[in-house]
Formats: sequence, structure tokens, C-alpha cells
Amino acid sequence: MLIEVFCDLQQPTLMSDIVDHGLAKGDMQYVVHTALLMLLFALLGVLVGAGSGVLGNYASLRMGAHLRSHMLTIALNKREASNLAPATLITRITNDVTQMQNLVMILTRGMVRSPMLMFGGIVMSLIVCPNLAPILLVIISSLIIFLLFIMRRSIPLYTKMQQRVDGMNRVMRENLQGIKTIKAFVLEKHQLTQFKQANDKLLNSSIRASMATVTLSPIIQVMLNLGVVIALAYGGQLKVNGTILDGQIIAFVNYMIQITNAMVMTVNIITAFSRAITSATRVQAVLNETKGEVAVGTIANAPSGSSIEFSHVTFGYQQSRPILNDVSFKIAEGKWLGIIGATGSGKSALINLLTRSFDNYQGTIRIGGVDIKDMDLVAVHHKVTVAMQDAMLFSGTIRHNLTFGAVQASETQLDSAANVADATEFIKKLPRKYDAIVEQNGKNFSGGQRQRLNIARAVVPDPDILVLDDATSAVDQTTNALIQKRLLETRSGRTTIIISQRVTNIMHCDEILVMTDGQLTDQGTHTQLLKTSPFYAQLVETQLGGGRYYADESSSSRT
Repeated sequence: MLIEVFCDLQQPTLMSDIVDHGLAKGDMQYVVHTALLMLLFALLGVLVGAGSGVLGNYASLRMGAHLRSHMLTIALNKREASNLAPATLITRITNDVTQMQNLVMILTRGMVRSPMLMFGGIVMSLIVCPNLAPILLVIISSLIIFLLFIMRRSIPLYTKMQQRVDGMNRVMRENLQGIKTIKAFVLEKHQLTQFKQANDKLLNSSIRASMATVTLSPIIQVMLNLGVVIALAYGGQLKVNGTILDGQIIAFVNYMIQITNAMVMTVNIITAFSRAITSATRVQAVLNETKGEVAVGTIANAPSGSSIEFSHVTFGYQQSRPILNDVSFKIAEGKWLGIIGATGSGKSALINLLTRSFDNYQGTIRIGGVDIKDMDLVAVHHKVTVAMQDAMLFSGTIRHNLTFGAVQASETQLDSAANVADATEFIKKLPRKYDAIVEQNGKNFSGGQRQRLNIARAVVPDPDILVLDDATSAVDQTTNALIQKRLLETRSGRTTIIISQRVTNIMHCDEILVMTDGQLTDQGTHTQLLKTSPFYAQLVETQLGGGRYYADESSSSRT
């Protein structure tokens, strides 16, 4: 880069020498020799400039790729509550990183070239023609003050613009994800109006931010062109008086043109910097998030047992507002545990702690008699698999989705898992069966089909502990009963946890927990809870219509 700047700065001086020492004296040999030297410097500058440009672009692109990968890793591995919503994370990983990438692309070349070319042009103009130098110094000083003023004004405007991008992305994401609800309530016009408002806010913010910097380049051009005019007028007068030579005026004007180019490039850098400094702040907020590290405990492998014990466990995203409060229970290996309670009672929080989605809890959680904090996180996830209510399917194929927990799963394993989840019938009807395409979010499957594929995905790794977190809410009761029956038949020794709002889903479990406002209020079998838990008895009454006779059925169905 410095070599390129050095070569560029030689051109006006050599041109001045040709005029003053070659043409003025009629020495054509000197003219040819100096011209060849100019050509050599030009070629060397082009080669070095092209090489530095290629390296700069490569560096910026690699930086962007690594930064996006690192930010997504933090988002995926984070194991504490975050204030960054998905919409703003998407904007920061894409748009903001692109702004930083563009800045680095410009800086790797312009940050060295522009200041050095500007500084070198000023120094060379002072050396070649000191009589005209005061003109340049006055203009450059004025421009620097103007640039600082523009930067101070533009940075807050670009910050506001990026916030508007977040808002528009949020509205657009909600509209696309909730398109069925929007159509059901005929809200198309309302949602389009909402999006137009967000879009107009972004447009207005973008216009204000752009207008703050749009005058930079014209002002620089006008000021430096004015300087050239003054230099020619004043230099012509000095030439008439015999104070300076023609070549000095030519060299000074050429240095002013180089300085102009350097200032224009500086404007581009400042504009990119104004946007990137906002993006950098937003990216830094993601990088400052605590990254969830794969826990390496004293026990590398999962224990052989699959019993579960919670001992005085208290947990909350905020310490002042616990979600779980002093919860204690045990479940023996191979037993079935049902968990029921009102929405927000902390049922899913128990599973989040069991799978070590969060570690900032008080108390002890053991699997097979071993504290899960002493186990590798990978070992915990191999021991426990979860089928969630939100049956998220990823773009790809059915096989791709089913083998998330067991990449090398055989066709036999897939068949067995699909049979357990009662998904075999509709999978076999597909032309490509397990290689059938799954569209984004599995939208080409019904809600019940997605849930059955979700359960099959959890069963494929053949875990010792299986958790069904309201995983059959979109499945009819007949299919649900069939899934539970097959789960018991295929692996009777597996510890199974069922979280559900339906009494019929959990009434056959060996043990049932009743959760209320983060506390374990009752515990026992279906028969016991009918007598000891008013909340549970009311649920049975409401859902089954006074079905206390199910007590006898539940006590005999698992024998």
C-alpha cells in the first residue's frame, strides 16, 4: 500500500521535471527518460494496488463469514435468558455484519492509502511549490472541520436507521409467520398498513441519515476546485513575476487533484464508518452475551442408570422472580412420570433444567445418581431426548430431520421410530418416503403429522430418558393412546416423562406431579391424586365428566 502511494506521489514531480527541465530546455532525451520512469512507477503502482485490493477484499469477506458464524454460535449455545429477540438477531447477523464487512473492505485499502496520499500530497506540494501552499492549508483545515461536524451529526441518525430496520424485520417476520391467522381474521389491510408504517419510518430515517452525508462529496469538490482556480490565478501572477516555473504550477495542481481524490475516498470511509459504528455497537451487544460452553465435567460419559432426582431446586430467569421454587421429587429407572399444571406453572422449566438448557439454578439435579453439572453437556443430551409441543421441522428431507440425534441411524431404526410415533402410514404413502422433501417449518405437513415426526425424531436415538412436552397436543386421542402403548412395548425399561394438559395422557403414569405457580403442590398416582389434590380432581371432573372410574383402569393398565 505504501509503495502504491509512493508511486502516485512521484507522478506530479516527474511531470514538473519534464516541463521545467526537459521541454523548457529542449532536452528530449531527458523527457523520454523521465516519461519511462513515470510509466514504471505507474505500472508498479497498479500491480501493488491490485494485490492489496485482492487481499483486502479477501480479509473483509473472511472476517464477515467468521463473525456471522461466531454470532450464530453464541445465539445457539446461549444458556441464559437473552434480551435479543430473533428479529434483531437476524438483522445483526446479516445487515449489521455486512455494514462492518463493507467498512473493513474500504479500510484495508482506503485507511492507509487515503491519509497517506493526502498527507504526502500536502508535503510534496509544500516542497515543490511553497508559495502556493497556504491556499491548500486553508482549504484542508476548513474541510476537516466540516467532516467532523458531519460525523457528529450522522452517527446518531444511522443508529436510528438500524433500529428502524429491526422494527420492519419484526413486523415482516410476524406477518409471514402468522399468515394463517391474518387470513382467518381478514386482517390483510390492517397488517399491510402496519408494515407500511414501519417501512415509512425506515424510509424517513434512511433519508435523514443519507441527507446528513450527501453534501460531503459536493462540498469537497467545490472547495478543492476553488483551490485549483485560486492556485492557477495566483500561480499565473507569480509566473509573470518570475517567482515560480510552469512545472511547479502543474505539479501543485496535480497534487491538489490527488488530495481531492483522497478526500473523496475519505468521505466514503466516513459514510461507511457512520453506518458501521452503529452496526459494530449492535454486533458487540451480541458478542457480549455469555456464550454457552459445552460443559466438561469430571464424568465424561453418561451414567448407566436413568433414575431422576430433583432436590430443592429453585430457578428463575431473574433471581427476584423464581419460576421454580424448592422443587423436590424422584423417579425410579424405567418408570413413567406425568407432569400437569396450569399454563406458566413451571412444567417446561423442569425439562429445561434436566437438559441443562440453564445451569443458573439452586439445588441439585441427578441422573442415575450423578449430578448433571458433573456430566458433559453432550453426555446429558445423549441420555435425554425431548419432543416439544412446537414440532419444529427443518428444510431438507424426512430422513434429515429424523436423524438429528443419530446421524448414522439405519433404515430399521427409522422404521421402528416411525412405527412408535404412528407415522409409518403417511410416510410410506409419500413417493420418496424418508427422502420426501420437508419445506421450511414443515409447512407441507399437517400439525399432527409434524408432531408425530417430532416424536419419531426423539425416539430414533433410543434414549434412556424420553420427554414428551405436550408433544401430542395436535394428535387425536386414539393415535395418542397408540403412541403411548407402542412406547411402552418397544422399550419398557425407558424412563419416560410426559408433560400434558390432558389428564388422559398422564393418568396411567407411575407417578404424577401437580405444579402450581412454580411449586410442586401434589404428587402421587392418579388414584391418590383424585383424593388428595382438589386441582387434579377438578381437572378430571372437567375433562372426563366425572370419570373417577378411571382410577381403577389406571391402576390396572400398567400391570
